[in-house]
Amino acid sequence: MKKQIKSKRKKGLTPYKFKRYCYTFLFGIVYLFLTPFIIKQLWDSKHITEAAEQTEETETEAVAETEPANPETSEQEEQSETTAETLPPREYVTSEASYFDDALFIGDSRTVGLCNYGTLPNADYFCTGGLAAYEILDGKEIDGSTLEELLSENAYGKIYVMVGLNEIAFGLEDFHTHIQELYHLIHENAPDALIFMMANLHVTQAFSEESNSISNNALNQANAYIEELADGQTCFYIDVNPLFDDENGYLSAEYSSDGSHISGYDYARWCDWLCTQTIVQDSQEEGLVSFSDAVRAVKEKKAVTRQAWKNQAIQLLLASSPTEGNYIAMKKEDGTLVAWEASQEELLAEDWIILE
Repeated sequence: MKKQIKSKRKKGLTPYKFKRYCYTFLFGIVYLFLTPFIIKQLWDSKHITEAAEQTEETETEAVAETEPANPETSEQEEQSETTAETLPPREYVTSEASYFDDALFIGDSRTVGLCNYGTLPNADYFCTGGLAAYEILDGKEIDGSTLEELLSENAYGKIYVMVGLNEIAFGLEDFHTHIQELYHLIHENAPDALIFMMANLHVTQAFSEESNSISNNALNQANAYIEELADGQTCFYIDVNPLFDDENGYLSAEYSSDGSHISGYDYARWCDWLCTQTIVQDSQEEGLVSFSDAVRAVKEKKAVTRQAWKNQAIQLLLASSPTEGNYIAMKKEDGTLVAWEASQEELLAEDWIILE
């Protein structure tokens, strides 16, 4: 039998093994050399990402904290928004007709009636029949001037507004927008003026029931929109309707011949009522006292005057005569003294000033 011959390979380091060992050795060296750098790079990358996120959060918080570019403006806006919430409404006082010498009345035919039949001749009037808020906003001219031009040419201390009767038929929501825009137009052009937003006069029950476009319900809704504008500090809502309404809340027929306007002679009553709904500016309110305080000061031989008189040369003081004894005298502008006879309005006034 033939012996099976087994192949025998030589044992030892072949060229192939040598190359493999060399590559493995080089790879190990490279791995050991690069590993610290890779770990450091990963570590730094993690911290850079965290730092970037933290920086972004810090910047966001800083922007939120310092966003108002003008701190004074921001503070003023915040104060103006909270004024009505923090201060009680200012109280109405009674004044004489001269209070309206620097007033402007804006309105429709009802305001025309105030101009023609009222007792406030020194006031200015921007009014015409059928006037609507949107017409004023569109630049309607009356006597050659728009409202903006009139406000820019005059320094009014008080501005009275009554519009709405002629536009509620076109939609109450549109009127809501227009009356807000009109208020802002007035405030922007006369920022120091007191603004009195007046309720629209009601119509009679017969007029309300027969009209297809003007009703008391619509007028009440319009008046509610007007009242929203009042803040009790610089803008006021005054409603004369209780003076002329009947027991059902309609314009009393005894005061109106056409159902939507009061009679000519009743405008004087309206003006008298306006004199009881006046507000004096803060600078004027300082030092104002009631009539009783004024009389007490006169007894102490001090002179007194009134803010409504607008001329402190006119004064009240204590005088005496051999026949009459002590009495309150009025010192006129020319220095002469006459016995003073008080009116009901003067007795109830709260704008007396004690002169030291």
